[in-house]
Amino acid sequence: MAAGSVMNWGSTKTAARSMVTFDPEGLTWAQRDGDACVVCHKRWPRPRMRVGRLPDDSPVLACGDCAEALLPAPAATVVAFPSR
Repeated sequence: MAAGSVMNWGSTKTAARSMVTFDPEGLTWAQRDGDACVVCHKRWPRPRMRVGRLPDDSPVLACGDCAEALLPAPAATVVAFPSR
């Protein structure tokens, strides 16, 4: 999880990846406005992956490479072995 972020817990006490709330204090204006990646500050191409939100529900965006590192990998698919 990125520095300055806080994980919110749902009513079932499970973390929701779409509910990561970032503290705006450590972000630049460009990062707060979605004009720069929240992790690496890259401005071009403009970040497009939503990785969380600010306390006012504004989206927090990251470039593709950083978003992949921030978001948890999907759970592995469980494959049943044939019974004998």
